Amino acid sequence: MGSEDTIYVAVGGVEESELTLLWVLHNLKPRKVCILHVHQPSKMISSMYGVDGNLAEIIFDQQQIRGLEEVGKEMMNRILDEYLLFCSQAGVSAIRLHIQMDDVAKGIVELIRRHNIKKLVMGAAADEHFSEGMWLMSEKAQYVNENATFSCQIWFICREHLVHTRFETGQSSNAPSPSGSSYLTSSTEAAGIFGSTVSEEREESECEIELYDVLHSGEEGSSNDQLFDRLEQALKEAESSNQKAFEESDRRVKAEMNATRAMRQAKMLERLYNECKRENETALAKQNESLENIKRLREELSVSREQNSILESQVANSERRMKQLEDELSSALEQLQVSLKERDELQIELENSHKVIEELLRKQAEETSSTHMDQFNLDQLSVSEIHDATLDQLEICQKEKDELQVELENTRRINKELLRKQSEDTSNSHLQQPFIEFSLSEIEEATEDFDQLYKIAEGARGSVYYKCVLRHTEVVIKVLGRNSFQDSNEFLREVDDLIKLRHPNLVNLIGACPEKRALVYEYVPNGSLEDHLNSRNDMPPLSWQSRMHIATQLCSTLMFLHAGKLVHGNLKPGNILLDDNFGCKLSDFGSCRAFSLVENSSNMTQSSNPNPYLDPDFRNSRRVSHSLDLYPFGIIVLQLLSGRSTQGIAESAQSELLNGGNLSSFLDSSAGNWPHQVAQLTHLAIRCCDINRSRRPDLASDVLKVLETMKPSVASIAYAPESNEDGEPPSYFLCPILQAVMSDPHVAADGYTYEATALQDWLADHDTSPMTNLRLPNLNLIPNFPLRSAIQQWQENR
Repeated sequence: MGSEDTIYVAVGGVEESELTLLWVLHNLKPRKVCILHVHQPSKMISSMYGVDGNLAEIIFDQQQIRGLEEVGKEMMNRILDEYLLFCSQAGVSAIRLHIQMDDVAKGIVELIRRHNIKKLVMGAAADEHFSEGMWLMSEKAQYVNENATFSCQIWFICREHLVHTRFETGQSSNAPSPSGSSYLTSSTEAAGIFGSTVSEEREESECEIELYDVLHSGEEGSSNDQLFDRLEQALKEAESSNQKAFEESDRRVKAEMNATRAMRQAKMLERLYNECKRENETALAKQNESLENIKRLREELSVSREQNSILESQVANSERRMKQLEDELSSALEQLQVSLKERDELQIELENSHKVIEELLRKQAEETSSTHMDQFNLDQLSVSEIHDATLDQLEICQKEKDELQVELENTRRINKELLRKQSEDTSNSHLQQPFIEFSLSEIEEATEDFDQLYKIAEGARGSVYYKCVLRHTEVVIKVLGRNSFQDSNEFLREVDDLIKLRHPNLVNLIGACPEKRALVYEYVPNGSLEDHLNSRNDMPPLSWQSRMHIATQLCSTLMFLHAGKLVHGNLKPGNILLDDNFGCKLSDFGSCRAFSLVENSSNMTQSSNPNPYLDPDFRNSRRVSHSLDLYPFGIIVLQLLSGRSTQGIAESAQSELLNGGNLSSFLDSSAGNWPHQVAQLTHLAIRCCDINRSRRPDLASDVLKVLETMKPSVASIAYAPESNEDGEPPSYFLCPILQAVMSDPHVAADGYTYEATALQDWLADHDTSPMTNLRLPNLNLIPNFPLRSAIQQWQENR
């Protein structure tokens, strides 16, 4: 019967046992409950049997004894039925189990043994007072704790508080009970189970003693008549006392039942009140949320109205400009028609002149005769001479034209050479950023001997970053750690490579300190992409335009590195810094040359916590190629789209695409309304993360092409030129060679942007940079699409 799913609850007094049962239902949440009760027979009957069985038959007949037993059992059944009804109202299946025994504690232990009970809950204290750290104050609880079978787990409860737990092995969760404690059966405790008072026990005990004295006095020689009179009187008094005790007990049971019902109703009302309170709070929260949504919609509506006003103003300006252009075109067409008409009139007049001349010559020929042939020949000779003179004049004009053309070419060549010399002088005197070699004392003074207050980050292989002011310039100093793979010569060679590597989206190297093996970089103020994706320091979320602008610049920068036979090798959001206009500045690229990356990668691949941005193909094969940067680029693009962590991000995106292509649950809603091209970009990013590198897309022909379709919306974020009153373009819109606004900007291997045609003319005669006068590592040109978009927008808004 002792199923492990059944919780047995020992009950006695109504109020305390009900609190114990409430604790079981609220904390153990059983599927089935068994109400366990030990019924004590009437003490008067026990006393009679304890004196003399024959004498009991004389004093009480069997019918009276059975009547007293039935009263006790009826009271017991009434109490147990109340508990079963209580469990039924709580939705828990319940049965009852009872035994009749003089000793309650021994009865509980016997029931545990008979029915192999595994889980039992019972009261812990004889009184109703609970205190922290209390021990088992009830002697029956101590007896059960010490004598119950070890396979039974017992919870001891006092006033809905768990006092002590005895586990199946017999071990206890509290300290051992006080020494010397043992279980003693007392009439006071037994009476407490049925709600009897101490005074009633005392009266019954006195009655029993008096009866006992009478019986024993009879044995000493009193007459039988006197003995029976006294016994009859004692019987009447005992019967009267039992009747009063029964009535008192019945009243108490009814009072306890009424109190129990009142408590249940109070608890039910409390539950209803709490449910109503929760419903009201939920409704209030929804109402507040609706008010916030309405407020946000009003703000969005206000912003939309402002944007609409701006667009209407731009449309009006465009219409005015269109009208001006139409007027100018109409005027030009009219002028062209007048010119064509004049040309036709002159052509007709010329033809008429030719006809008149021919007619005159014909008439002159007819009027002359053979006698005037000699004169005619003279006239004809004059016409021939006129024709020859005209040809001579044409030759002279052609010669003068050729001379002017040669002079024009010479002038162009001279101007071009002057511009080249001017650009060289400008680059040498102003634009070229010279490399500075700092002393150790300068760096120690700027960082106050590398004080921890200036430390901002720690990098790989023990490198440390410090932010300070060096020569009136805010810089970041990277001090290589002792675990670096470079010796002094390798450090100097890397510095030499970094000096030559210039690009608008690479962090600019200002100088170095060979003595400390420290690199001095420009300080980029707007944190890293990792800071913005993780919303560190309460940073607001990036808009989708800013994210696509970062992806476009990152793609162009990787194309620039790959064109120079370089790979980054450590691409991650923490190495992508952002300036004030959310333009990206790629850092930590110096130690990633293609042929040294294999030597430096062993620590990354052997780590117990591998880098999530490291290409799995490279981790297995150690083969270095441009595809090494494609894998982390795809992960970063997916993070820009979703705002999620790297774990399983490619699989999540693939699952969303396969489930109907709806990316609404994958895209980061805080970035705004994404354009429709985002699905194609997501597919390309997933391809970048393909384990097989041969299936990965090409940056120039695949990825950049899709990013360019989103370019018109990104242009306003890519560059934010400062407006000035005279309408002059920003300096970075000007070609360094032509000193004019560029229409087709391209980035050369020196990292500077030029007009494509001007740079191609320069490279036809030179292999050095127009800005630095250093030899270019290659002659590849990369289109600067974000800058071209910004220039076009600036021109449209003029």
